[in-house]
Amino acid sequence: MKVVFRKKVFDHGHGLPPGQLVRVDQSLKPDKVRIRLMAYSAEEFVEVEDISLDELRQQLENWPVCWVHVYGVGDEELIRKLAKLLSIHYLATEEILNTRTRPKFEEYGRDLFVVTKSAQLFQDEREIHIEQVSFFVSNNVLLSVQESTDELFTPVLNRVRECSARLRSRGTGYLLFALLDIKSDGILSILDMVEADIVEVEEDLLGEDEDFSIETIYRHKRVVLAIMRFVLPMRDNAHRLEVIDHPLVHEEDHYFFRDLADNTRRAADRIEHSRLILQNMQEYYHLMEEHKNNKIMKVLTIIATLFLPLTFIAGVYGMNFDHEVSPWNMPELYMRYGYPLCLLFMFCFFAGMLMWFRKMKWI
Repeated sequence: MKVVFRKKVFDHGHGLPPGQLVRVDQSLKPDKVRIRLMAYSAEEFVEVEDISLDELRQQLENWPVCWVHVYGVGDEELIRKLAKLLSIHYLATEEILNTRTRPKFEEYGRDLFVVTKSAQLFQDEREIHIEQVSFFVSNNVLLSVQESTDELFTPVLNRVRECSARLRSRGTGYLLFALLDIKSDGILSILDMVEADIVEVEEDLLGEDEDFSIETIYRHKRVVLAIMRFVLPMRDNAHRLEVIDHPLVHEEDHYFFRDLADNTRRAADRIEHSRLILQNMQEYYHLMEEHKNNKIMKVLTIIATLFLPLTFIAGVYGMNFDHEVSPWNMPELYMRYGYPLCLLFMFCFFAGMLMWFRKMKWI
């Protein structure tokens, strides 16, 4: 399992004034950008793919709620024109183009701006793909902008197409909740897989699997930390939406944003719990490796200690001083049973040390 971020070529536009539009990710292709409009009321709706800005301007005047969704941010000129059409603050437009923006929540007068991250799980490849999604909410328009061309909000689209859906009778504030709720549900499902993988790693570690490697723990820690980088700010954003007093968030919408905040808090708690488990597993692995090394060093130390006096005795009797020169020069070398007696003494000394080590519970 791994987290995949799209390969990016960055140009941060250093030295430019605030609000200067710079497509930070130079790898994005302008020709991949397209706009879709979902405009609706309680009775009817209209869906337009690849809508032009001129047609969009006409549609915005005819519907109580217009959801403008942009696939891709590679065309900064198109984003600039769209931002001007929707009266989006230039600082918010700059953040839309900057795909490295930290998840955040801002108020621009009567408008709301939210930056979040979308996580898609590809079960077959065991990959989690991360991309940025930005929302700008005004009185009757919600603009959502994503990096890729994938369909991220299909369930919400289907609800807009249903005449009986609660979504059709609510404003842009409730639409924002629905879109954010889809992302929070996706993160919770991803955490299910992450936690299941961590349980498998823990079982392998506790089962002393011979093929287990510390790299497995580090790979999972990278995944968990990558998810934490956007889950924790999303929790803070959801909390602000939960308690915000704003005309776009109606009183009845607060119940839904409270549920969203609860989901993000639960996600944050779970990812923090996963991080702690991996940290404990890493420490346990190092303790077990240290314990194994200590056992090996203990055995080697005992062997060296046992053979040290034997080596001393063998070294002393290996000096071969001639006893005829002096009676003090090792007369035992010429005893009839000197060699077997020396071996017997060495064996008894060795056995005695073993018994002493066992009595001291060193072995």
